[in-house]
Amino acid sequence: MSKNIYKIEHKITTLAQNAVPDKSKNSYHIFSIGDITFEHWNFNIRDGWLENAWLAKSEVKNSSFLKAINSFRKGLWKIVPRIALISQSYIEYHFEPFVVHKKDSDTAFFHCTKDRESGGLMFMENEKQALDEMLASAKIPDEFYYYWNDAVNTLGYSAKLLLMFSALEALAKKRDKKRFSKPIDLYSHILGKRLANKIFAQTIGLRHRLVHGEYLSPKQDGKKNYLDLIHKKVISFFNKKVLSKPLLSEGVVSPQRHFYGAKSEWHRFIKRKDNGSIFELKDILNEVTDDLMIAGFRENTKYELVDVNTHNNLLKTY
Repeated sequence: MSKNIYKIEHKITTLAQNAVPDKSKNSYHIFSIGDITFEHWNFNIRDGWLENAWLAKSEVKNSSFLKAINSFRKGLWKIVPRIALISQSYIEYHFEPFVVHKKDSDTAFFHCTKDRESGGLMFMENEKQALDEMLASAKIPDEFYYYWNDAVNTLGYSAKLLLMFSALEALAKKRDKKRFSKPIDLYSHILGKRLANKIFAQTIGLRHRLVHGEYLSPKQDGKKNYLDLIHKKVISFFNKKVLSKPLLSEGVVSPQRHFYGAKSEWHRFIKRKDNGSIFELKDILNEVTDDLMIAGFRENTKYELVDVNTHNNLLKTY
């Protein structure tokens, strides 16, 4: 299969200020690792580093745009975690926008993400009653709530999982040993036998693997999101076994709401109204509509979405 050349640009959010000098190019904010170039998102000599972001870009030769972006992001996956250690700063790219443009094409694939405010959840009579009952009960140790609070406030899949595992282990320490002779018996009671074994089985369980250095993400282990599975089981356990009646909502969309990390996102093939073939990520993002509920661009801009049929065809052929 013939290979195409794809130009890829990807935003990276970080508190590290890229200040690597390249005297040959009279630049103070750009460096390259292999085929990927990293530059500060917005820099000039007078004002310095103006935004907490970098731009990563490269040209990738591959047979499709999907294979090209996956190859590019595999490179970021190798480099970015090392930058996190070296820079001692926040750095993240998984939920940031990118554009993939096939050389000489008049279209490009654009994945758009924008920060949005998190929506609040109502704390009403049922929630107040649940609080009163939890404060009056000695069934659940304080350590469980401490760990669960930390899990809710933490960002990151692996970090959340470890804290939720610790919360469950805090429960196991104070378990009724007449009913649950072993910790796994209590875990099975809360989570169901299959999920409990998946998490706490010796040597092969998720907890063991995480604690002993294996990295986990929602894309692994059958693409199941264990954060959601555990959260729902624990809420159900409280409703059925701890509280006097079901007081906690089990149908919350995006539970463990957080101030940070909320994104709106969409993706579509786009084209320029002047039929040009230059697609730069910063320029594209500047023209995206401000309405987070709408996919598209503001009026009187140079970009527009392709129609749905064209988009679906390009997904297969681009």
